[in-house]
Amino acid sequence: MPWYAVEALDDAIETTKALLLPVEVRTWLKLAIVVFFLGGASASPPTGGGNFQFTGEPDGLTPDIPVSMDTVIAVVLAIVAVAILLWLLFILVGSVMEFAFVESLRTREVHVRGYASERLGQGLRLFGFRVVLYLLFVLPVAGLVILAFVPAVLSGSPSIALGTLLLFVPVLLVLGLVVALVDGLTRNFVVPVMVLRGGGVIAGWQAFWPTLRGQWKQYAAYVLLRIVLTIAGGIVVSLVGGIVGLVLLIPFVVLGGLLLVAFGGPAAILSSPGVPALVSFGLLAAVYGLLLLFTLAVVRVPVQSYLGYYALLMLGDTNREFDLIPELRAEVR
Repeated sequence: MPWYAVEALDDAIETTKALLLPVEVRTWLKLAIVVFFLGGASASPPTGGGNFQFTGEPDGLTPDIPVSMDTVIAVVLAIVAVAILLWLLFILVGSVMEFAFVESLRTREVHVRGYASERLGQGLRLFGFRVVLYLLFVLPVAGLVILAFVPAVLSGSPSIALGTLLLFVPVLLVLGLVVALVDGLTRNFVVPVMVLRGGGVIAGWQAFWPTLRGQWKQYAAYVLLRIVLTIAGGIVVSLVGGIVGLVLLIPFVVLGGLLLVAFGGPAAILSSPGVPALVSFGLLAAVYGLLLLFTLAVVRVPVQSYLGYYALLMLGDTNREFDLIPELRAEVR
């Protein structure tokens, strides 16, 4: 029995070459915009230190915080709310871009706005499906945390909360793996079926399910190889991205040094932090972060294209009715 997941490994290289070679800067940049929203790019939130002054209590650990606890809680809740909204927006745009990406692989022509407009309705349906899917994991976790910590806080015994959480860790891990598996199968195979047949996510799953059930061994092999390929691709992107990030950092360090001198040095900023200084350094960090993320997206273009074609080849091998790239398949084989 041929293993389609193994046979597609080499063919995906040839199909990726057919898309990206010869190199066209415009094509790569447009693909980078699509890839940016497909996941894999993340940024750590900036951290800062407060100007705490110890009161001289016997334990020496009581800080004199110049703001009330209510203000701190309000700021934290606001930050969390903004983070959730940004995450939902990212998932929304990414769901639409899933279809733009498949269409780009299918036609070997990249039209971001055209494909996004054409598949907007399906993208919104995919967004709704993914949000519900993620909530199946987030809600149990949130409920468990609440049930574990509220009694613990009331009883003054935090060890109870920790012990309760540890008991449910295996269950949460299994639930997280199931959610990740369903999300991956939806994006890699159901979305192409939706592109081919139209309709929503449920209709796409109904069409794809007989193939998945009948060829489950083939797809199990695909999942295992896909994990290996994703890890390998992540390592390559991290290495290349790290080098590029260091190069990009040089001019921003220079600009940061000039700003530091202009605002009177670190001592002046820390002693009386002003809005212009904070805004200037914040904008500088934001520009660098966005530039780095887009650069990483450019680096990820060949990796993501390879993985995309790998899934399309696998889907067409297991069911010829779902072959989105018959002509390209014939060229490489």
